[in-house]
Amino acid sequence: MKSLFLLAPLFLALSTTSLFILLPLYVYPGSQASAWSPATAAIAAYPKVQWQVIVNPASGPGTTGYPTDANYITGINYLNSYANVKTLGYVDTNFTHRAYSAVVSDINVYATWASYTETNANISIAGIFFDDVNNTATAPGSTAVSTYMQNASAYAYANVPSDITPVVFNPGSLAPTGLFSYCDTMVEFENTQSSYKNQTTINTIPSAYRDQSAILVYSITTANVSSLVHTMALDGVEAVYFTSDCCYNSLNGTLLMQLAAAVQAG
Repeated sequence: MKSLFLLAPLFLALSTTSLFILLPLYVYPGSQASAWSPATAAIAAYPKVQWQVIVNPASGPGTTGYPTDANYITGINYLNSYANVKTLGYVDTNFTHRAYSAVVSDINVYATWASYTETNANISIAGIFFDDVNNTATAPGSTAVSTYMQNASAYAYANVPSDITPVVFNPGSLAPTGLFSYCDTMVEFENTQSSYKNQTTINTIPSAYRDQSAILVYSITTANVSSLVHTMALDGVEAVYFTSDCCYNSLNGTLLMQLAAAVQAG
């Protein structure tokens, strides 16, 4: 079906794009979520740009049920107030070495956030971001790894109360294509600016899976954001994020604005 429409919308692809921003928001929100303001400012400035924002209070949701930190409650509620944002809960799989029961427990905790009513805040989580996904192309016991991820994603789809439950896998490098059927988005590249080679890097991603693929580039020093994003949009990449930080622990407001503008332009 998709091939029947390849030619018709091509002119539209030059002015609009399905590319979205996948933001690992590992920054502590600060008082009244003030530390998240560079992100929310870009979100507000570009309402046509779609964002999936990964929240990560304690290398996951913590074990206490609802967040006990008022700053996280304020910040997540603020994110959920934007129509162009979907919040994702961070879940570590430790390359499938983490007990599956612990993964299920994290998903269950995130699922309960939809019923939080103590301050009338909306802290519901729309989907799940699975980090440290084992790249089964080179892993021993790849069948067991695939089953682990299949079961984890199926549990997320079934238990996170969202009209559309985005599930993202992050192996940080090229994944075997069989894993794509278990998620909406796969992080096919997560590395430094010096390692990112624009078209050459995109060409390593199988063309049939680029519309499910994300590219995360960190340790940005200087970059022509508009040109890099335009190449991704033309090649059908699904999601992107650029950061000057190495570890997603700070936000660069100027770079976020440039990224949002580039994604909107396509």
